[in-house]
Amino acid sequence: MKLLQVILLLSLFCVASCTKDPQQGGDPSGTWVGDFGPAFYDRNTITLELHWDGKELTGMIRPGLQGGRMYRNFEGFPIENASFDPKTSIFKFEAMYKPRARHYIIEGRVNGNTISGSWNRPDENRDGDFKLTRK
Repeated sequence: MKLLQVILLLSLFCVASCTKDPQQGGDPSGTWVGDFGPAFYDRNTITLELHWDGKELTGMIRPGLQGGRMYRNFEGFPIENASFDPKTSIFKFEAMYKPRARHYIIEGRVNGNTISGSWNRPDENRDGDFKLTRK
């Protein structure tokens, strides 16, 4: 459950990648690494791989860095229903972690070389935040 939260948070960070002027939209493409969780003391590492072709945002949520806080190994899973607004640097997407039937809704913003935002699992009434850095 926590692993999925981390993955969603990382995905949000990846979509909101930075540019020379972080106030403007940019290309969120790249690999983002960081953590997510419901509280500052309950975090999981995650990696978010994003690709923005100028129209469509695609990507995968993968495990974070081995040796990282609360590292969990799992098979990566795709983001779905993704959108990115280059003018505001805001991205949104969903992801389904099928082994545990966990549905995530993620929203975040690119700010320089970081992305941060929030995630929730509406079916389980769980939510939290995430922060990722471009690798």
